[in-house]
Amino acid sequence: MLTAKLLGALQLARPIPLTVWTLGCVLLGAAAAPRLQAGWEIPLAAVCIGGVLLQGYITHGLNDFYDWLSGTDRENPAWLSGGSHAVQSGRLEPQDVLRIAIVASAIYLALLAGLSLSRGVDFALLGVPALLAAIAYSLPPIRLGYRPLLGEWLGMFPTIAAGVLAAGYAASGGFAPEIWAVAAIQGVLCGASVMQHHMSDIDLDWEAKPRKRTSPAFWQRSVGRPGSEVAMAYSCLALVLSLAFAATISPRFLLTAALSLAAALIARRTRVGSRPDETRRDAALKGIALANALGFAMFALIGLR
Repeated sequence: MLTAKLLGALQLARPIPLTVWTLGCVLLGAAAAPRLQAGWEIPLAAVCIGGVLLQGYITHGLNDFYDWLSGTDRENPAWLSGGSHAVQSGRLEPQDVLRIAIVASAIYLALLAGLSLSRGVDFALLGVPALLAAIAYSLPPIRLGYRPLLGEWLGMFPTIAAGVLAAGYAASGGFAPEIWAVAAIQGVLCGASVMQHHMSDIDLDWEAKPRKRTSPAFWQRSVGRPGSEVAMAYSCLALVLSLAFAATISPRFLLTAALSLAAALIARRTRVGSRPDETRRDAALKGIALANALGFAMFALIGLR
């Protein structure tokens, strides 16, 4: 029983999205820092742990719990979407998931308080709004994730951008323009990834009670256009931002521009209604978001600015 619960807790964190959207953001923020301040290791490690708690157990925990209640995740066979499947597999009960999210929130706040008191209030200014956005994404009656546009811009984007900014601040002790730029672009790129991620859930999301009107679901069911166009649009936005930042901040953003263009083309060619194809393209866009972080880390290692 204990082993099953532990496996369920690991499953709840969703290791693949966690690697892309949390660890990738921490790596990107640190890589964008113009210099490393003395003693950067401890605050950066704290930011990483906080990110795992925030996304892996608060965001995913609340999302799994309330999506289970609404019905959208109960019979979703997709392996990369449809929640963590920790409840569907029988390893965790819905109340276990809620308890984990509550405990993770308490640990996150304690970690944030310690980091803010010892290293600066800027961590609280980033960490508290990120926590509120993560909670509001799934918690009734707000449920940002059930509302088109609001889910990604008020729920997802603030947490991703805050993670990049916090990592950059932990590493350098400041907020250089490049840190702000990579935070904005990674938030949009991850947004494209999340929109593609929602594609295979559209039918079940639309039947949920209350109806989960993600942006792709709304675009496809209410407007009558392929939901993958939303992921393509966000990828194109990332492309425009990347080219602007390449011209004004650093040529390193040309890498992001190339990756954003690839993401737009991948999303555009989605075979709507083919779950295997939608899942492959979901994985591809996750890979692109992670590749952006790894690319900037490589630039930092070789000293290319």
